[in-house]
Amino acid sequence: MIDSTLPGPDSRVIRTEHPVAEPDRARVLLESIPDEPGTLARLCGRHVISSRHFDAPLLKQLMRLAARYELGELEDTHPMRCKVLSNLFLDRSHCTGRLAFNAAWLRLGGSLLDFESTVEQITSRRYAGEEIAELCNSFADVTVLRTADSESFYGMLPNFRGPVINAGDGTGEHPTHAMADLYTLFKWRPILLRDDPPADQRLTIAIVGDPSRTRTIRSFLRMIACFPEAVQQVVLMQRLDQGFAAGQREELERAGLRIETLTELYPVATDMDVARKLIPAVDLMYVHQLQTVHVARMQVVESIALFKPEAMVLSPEMQNAEAAHLLNDSPHNGYFTQARGSVYVRMAVFASLFAGRG
Repeated sequence: MIDSTLPGPDSRVIRTEHPVAEPDRARVLLESIPDEPGTLARLCGRHVISSRHFDAPLLKQLMRLAARYELGELEDTHPMRCKVLSNLFLDRSHCTGRLAFNAAWLRLGGSLLDFESTVEQITSRRYAGEEIAELCNSFADVTVLRTADSESFYGMLPNFRGPVINAGDGTGEHPTHAMADLYTLFKWRPILLRDDPPADQRLTIAIVGDPSRTRTIRSFLRMIACFPEAVQQVVLMQRLDQGFAAGQREELERAGLRIETLTELYPVATDMDVARKLIPAVDLMYVHQLQTVHVARMQVVESIALFKPEAMVLSPEMQNAEAAHLLNDSPHNGYFTQARGSVYVRMAVFASLFAGRG
């Protein structure tokens, strides 16, 4: 006999992830942040272009609103109904950030004006920045803009009459990505939002990548610096000739972060000797570049084995296939939760841009 039952998804299939993926984490975070009416009004009608423009009170309220969206408390509201988002990625990017922005806007009831199919023509023909901006002014209420470099981004910005969200400006910034990083971290340890969190809960953060040239790392460090009491130490895990741009490290240290580099901590030790000493103390591994040519399979296996049981990996760009294979289905994988949460964070940002406006 032929089984005529239609196949469907199996909700019993649950992959292993970091404990931050547990459903109650958003509720705990929400209950840890007192409501401060009026704080989000600071965003109304404004641009979201740099982590420099955010502080702890504003970030807390954005996370609180994101948690409400994740918990479904606002699912019957559609604040973007009859509004249009101009999604303008001019660097031919195929990153998942575009999808997160689209999903967030559509969940809020808005409609999309997606330039994806016309980007080649826009970038290869005569269109000037002010002409492209005027299209967005004419057709949309808000623009998500990504460019290949900061000069292009800030050259176009004055031509927009509506809010612009920076989705990446070359080596500059990616502020909403950093917000999603913070949302993930504070869902994991909401106790870190206290003015004086317990010392044994504060984060030792290892950065794998180049803070001087990587926008996700730059924005993440600036935003975590809004909560310096949550961080025990930040360690740059690659021996780079120039690990920080001019003034970057000084800015972070003035904000209260304690920064170390491998050259300072272990000037002559081999990389694996460093890993054996340092990785057991790391709470968060923030990985931008982990390339096969630099890291052998056995080094990856041994390094992961050194993690604390609840250590988290956040991965804007995991280029090492072996590391991804081992981490994707492990209790250290926080980046799938970050990807899911990034939609709710962007919903909170969009909603705040138009709060109180008709």
